[in-house]
Amino acid sequence: MMTWLVTAVLLFMAASVTAQDKPVDPATLQHLKGYWYVSTTQPPVYYYQDAGRYVDLFSWHQKDSNNDGIANIRLQHDADFLIIESQGYPNHPTAIFPNAGNPNTIRVQNFRFRLPLEPRLSADISRLPMGPIGMALNGVVFFNPFEQGGMNAVAGYSEVWLDSCCGHPQQTGVYHYHKYPVCVKSPFRDDGQQHSPIIGFAFDGFPVYGPWESADLQAKDLQGGQALDVCNGHSDSQRGYHYHVTPGRFPYVLGGYRGIVEASNIRMRGAAGKGAIEDNASGESRLPKVISSIVPGSAVRGKKHRLTITLDPTRSVRQPLPEGVPEWVQIGPFEALKIERNGNQVLVDVEIPEETAVGVLLDCHLEFGGPGVRRVFKSNDIFRVTMEEQP
Repeated sequence: MMTWLVTAVLLFMAASVTAQDKPVDPATLQHLKGYWYVSTTQPPVYYYQDAGRYVDLFSWHQKDSNNDGIANIRLQHDADFLIIESQGYPNHPTAIFPNAGNPNTIRVQNFRFRLPLEPRLSADISRLPMGPIGMALNGVVFFNPFEQGGMNAVAGYSEVWLDSCCGHPQQTGVYHYHKYPVCVKSPFRDDGQQHSPIIGFAFDGFPVYGPWESADLQAKDLQGGQALDVCNGHSDSQRGYHYHVTPGRFPYVLGGYRGIVEASNIRMRGAAGKGAIEDNASGESRLPKVISSIVPGSAVRGKKHRLTITLDPTRSVRQPLPEGVPEWVQIGPFEALKIERNGNQVLVDVEIPEETAVGVLLDCHLEFGGPGVRRVFKSNDIFRVTMEEQP
């Protein structure tokens, strides 16, 4: 008991904060195991001790996004696990599915995941299965980088496979992310000026952080003893072992499990074995890139911007570009507030919130309605949010 009291005092002195930046009274928290704590109040709130701060990771996401009377995620715990029940339903804008790039529909799921409260490193790397490999804070699952056919879903397939929030549904309606999910709201800003916040957890219980290691340095660019391993993870004195997403670089989220995996979380058994996955980006995009540019290519957060998206009609295969104004445009997490068209140029107004993450490249997604299947045009890594105006 004395050890717990001393630890609580030290953590309190470390300026612990919640997602709302309010100090946490350690006397209101019960230590579970590892970095996990729970409030003694009702309803209980779960906190993760992240580099000297108590962080409330899940409360913002415990809402009812699809208005069915059930919260997106529900939390409880037992002696060894944080137990998460999730509908797996995105709480951010998505493409409209099905469309010409994906015949599947997003469906509510009934997930139940068990995250070890005190994850342990394994002597061997466990190979990632197909299907869910971890979960973002909003309850939407991560998949490994491969599609069902075995090819890299990010670099090997047509760009329209993933929407601009980096996700899409598979055959049973499970919406999932194959790469850094830029639309998942973290309780803390990620402005590239310090270590990124947590955006989710792998099924071995270790946290998945955003791309930044420190000011202006992404974790994927670390060298020497601190470089990320083949699983996309490393250790430091404050956080222990943890993973980072690596935008634009395989394996994007996880390359393997460095910890001991909770077997009940694995829904598909097709990739049992040891060792990290290897890239397979062979093949070419099945559809040419119709979106040729966005001008300007970057914009500051906290303002409204007018952007010009140029379409190349010579790359619209099988049929001409659709006539009229796109029904829907999204750039990263930002839905267009106003859409106009002038020939091959689509002009959109977007508002970039002040808390938007900066520094990573975002995708652009356009959809045209009308008779038949919705037509989709998309370009990856084409726009960036910055803290200051670019020269």
